[in-house]
Amino acid sequence: MKPSFITSSLVSVLSLTVFCTACSTTPKTSLDDSPQQQMNSAEFEGLTSNTLPAGAKMINEQTLILGSGDSWVGKITLDVGKDAAIAYRFFLDQYPKQGWSLLSTVRGQNSMLVFTKEDRNATVLITEGNVVTSGRAVLTVTPRVTAPKP
Repeated sequence: MKPSFITSSLVSVLSLTVFCTACSTTPKTSLDDSPQQQMNSAEFEGLTSNTLPAGAKMINEQTLILGSGDSWVGKITLDVGKDAAIAYRFFLDQYPKQGWSLLSTVRGQNSMLVFTKEDRNATVLITEGNVVTSGRAVLTVTPRVTAPKP
């Protein structure tokens, strides 16, 4: 008896499902084949003078930190859970206490806060979560560049 198109399609779908499931459970490794470590907010705060919202989890694949202490620059992407309003309130309340001056803010489904401190700028973009996804906060710290006077 010759297998039908439906039977062969079902076998293909099941094979693909098994393959994808196996890939998704394989631990991610870095170039040296050692398992990647997740950095939590307490470990990050040990590297820099900035603090992050309690319970926030850094998404390592979308994070780049150059330097340390008060002179680091880069981008930190955080999973802030279902209530992104807590993260917004945290940055709004806590960053001025850490010496950052608030330049502007926009509050909505996608919120933004812009701070400055000495020779650096910080932009925080917070995206609300929904039933399926968690909220995200992206903290970008860059050197402040001033244009030379003509």
